[in-house]
Amino acid sequence: MFEKIIDPRGFPAMNLVFLGDFVDRGAWSIEVMCYLLCLKLQHPKNIVMLRGNHETRAMTETFTFRDECLKKFDEEVYEEFCDLFDTLPLACDVNGDYLCVHGGISP
Repeated sequence: MFEKIIDPRGFPAMNLVFLGDFVDRGAWSIEVMCYLLCLKLQHPKNIVMLRGNHETRAMTETFTFRDECLKKFDEEVYEEFCDLFDTLPLACDVNGDYLCVHGGISP
């Protein structure tokens, strides 16, 4: 399935909207975030990343992302990710046909 979304050269085969909750899904959350950020940097017009309820300080402290950052890096990296999460959009419009949002946003 992944090959249909990202071709072997790394180009998105289509425009993609990621609906949040990139973190707190296992031991590879940082790697998932870095990969998605690299895709966004390489293809800014083709990749949209929306903020989910796990992309908040409260949720990352409650679940695994903060611990993962501290184990693999340090507090500064964690704070940078949290600052990044604060800048992610909450919703996007797809061609005037669809409003895309995550299922919920934490306080």
